[in-house]
Amino acid sequence: MRVRLLKILDATVGFFLCWAAGYFLYLFRRQDAVADRLEKVRRILVIRPGGLGDMILLQPMLKSLRQHYPAAEIDLVCEKRNREIPALAGVSVRVLLYDAFPFRLLFQLRRGRYDIAIDAEQFHYFSAVMAMMSRAPVRVGFKINPGRNTLYTHLVNYDLEGYEAGEFMRLLRPLGIHVQAVVQGCLTVPGSGQAVIPSVVVHVGASTRYKYWKSTNFVELIKRVASAAIAGDVFLVGGRNEEPVAERIAREAGLGDRVKILAGRMTIQQTAEVIGNAALFIGGDSGLAHLAVALGTPTVVMFGPSDHKKWGVESPRNVVVRKALACAPCFIFGYHKFCHSIACMAGITVDDVMAGVSSVIFPRISSSSSDSRAR
Repeated sequence: MRVRLLKILDATVGFFLCWAAGYFLYLFRRQDAVADRLEKVRRILVIRPGGLGDMILLQPMLKSLRQHYPAAEIDLVCEKRNREIPALAGVSVRVLLYDAFPFRLLFQLRRGRYDIAIDAEQFHYFSAVMAMMSRAPVRVGFKINPGRNTLYTHLVNYDLEGYEAGEFMRLLRPLGIHVQAVVQGCLTVPGSGQAVIPSVVVHVGASTRYKYWKSTNFVELIKRVASAAIAGDVFLVGGRNEEPVAERIAREAGLGDRVKILAGRMTIQQTAEVIGNAALFIGGDSGLAHLAVALGTPTVVMFGPSDHKKWGVESPRNVVVRKALACAPCFIFGYHKFCHSIACMAGITVDDVMAGVSSVIFPRISSSSSDSRAR
């Protein structure tokens, strides 16, 4: 609820705050060259409010920042729901919660004595105000929203079609860091990939109704996955609000204890451990799909309104399932066009998803069998 209120305030008064802050900087502050400020970097601020997927895709950038400045203190502004992710990535940062005490956070930033502030938010306003409040002489942000550009000392071009983890990595270029983003396997959990009985994890929910896949499709999919020579149990994961639909799907699948409901009952850390030890993850484009990719788990991910090139990963272990419609993708920065049919998701069939499952799983099973016979 608090995050939603902050988003409303950002949309209504954010522009005026940025304009006023930018005018203040124009009148009273001078801009310093980056070379003069990067010799002794002691404290760095990274700002990334937003969803789980954004936070996961930010981790390669945080790792590169830590490697380049091993002795610096790094503070990360994020939402409460994402605070466990840096630990999964093995990145040492101090987490500051954006949605816990927003006004207290501004005072913390004001007293932070930061040398560098990096704003990884793509479009909205409040993060730019945070960067300015940090008083860091070097402030880096994306050059995409003219209303907030005046609050940064260094602007970085943003590619609307570029893979998001790569776009986050661009923010390090003004610091002289030029590294490719590697998301697959950037997160780790205990015992990852060592499960005795492989399982299949299915995410049955979505962050918006425009990404929902029909529950009847999930019921049929689970039946077919369970009957195939893939694994043992099927785990249904998701948030607390997705627990009722998970229960209904499990009940209608009629497979008894083979389908286990974890949605709404586990922390991100616990969910990561389940996904990291699974043989396969299946679901729509979501934070949990990004989590599976980052943990190195094979994935089959359905894309509807969002851009699979910006948010997806395609490889022998990661399959994207989508319908190439003229109106898709239409989802960007949390906004999308109004749509009654949502044909981009409705057009994806169980057969389409199972074809993706076969291409990911069965070649690996065949390869493992061949290796066993050879031994």
